[in-house]
Amino acid sequence: MSESLEVVTDMPNEVYHAKKPHVSRSQASRYRGVRGGRAQRYEDRGGKLFEGNAGTSFGSLVDTAFECEARGMDWRSRCAVAPPGVLTSNGQRRGNAFQEWKASLPSDAIECSTADFVKIGDIVESLKEHKIARQLMESITHTQYSVFWRDLYGHDRKARPDGLNDDEWFDLKTTSSEWHELKWSFRRFAYDWQAAWYLDAAIAAGWKPFTFRFVVVQTFAPYDVGVFTLDDEDIARARVEIKETLDAMKARRETGVYVPEEYHEQQVLRLG
Repeated sequence: MSESLEVVTDMPNEVYHAKKPHVSRSQASRYRGVRGGRAQRYEDRGGKLFEGNAGTSFGSLVDTAFECEARGMDWRSRCAVAPPGVLTSNGQRRGNAFQEWKASLPSDAIECSTADFVKIGDIVESLKEHKIARQLMESITHTQYSVFWRDLYGHDRKARPDGLNDDEWFDLKTTSSEWHELKWSFRRFAYDWQAAWYLDAAIAAGWKPFTFRFVVVQTFAPYDVGVFTLDDEDIARARVEIKETLDAMKARRETGVYVPEEYHEQQVLRLG
């Protein structure tokens, strides 16, 4: 194994995300393409591109519930719903009473709405009903396994799968897409990059080859679940795109040129 390799279990999320100069898959994917240079420059100057939205916040709640169930814990022990007495007269979660209640929660608790609490319960049951998803969830040995490594091209990278067992890594995804639209969501959110990225991390950490799997659950009733893999061609293409982007990130910082001439060109927008 490389001297630059570091494998850490049970590392807190905030420590993992603060680990620099190692680049995560989600960060690199924000900087891809002609327009990625401006995104990189914005964050290199201290800006923040993505603070999250309702979808990502709900996905984090599902990730927490998934982690609890994988550890043999009841997910409801970490997801807390504010009692009516601490809400405002119109049911909003703010004000002194609410803040005092929230401050009284355990440090690892996550506050959520009643509607989200019910929804998460339905999703957990759907995950348990799906045979492969349940088997993967029950097989998990680690949910906080972080790998930091330098790849063959000298780029410092990091990875942290949602779950792994003795033989493989896998990841949980929530989606608001119909199944026939899922391939577009995977490309939009660079989940193909994620599969390639995590496989590279596993190889660097000394794992035997395996097929990366995604457990995907829809965020609308009846909360269907599917388990998916990607074919070798998609993984190979993602690896090429990752290398091109990491090379470009390095060149931008070294030269100070973040915006290529192509950015200024007029384009034809094809709608058909």
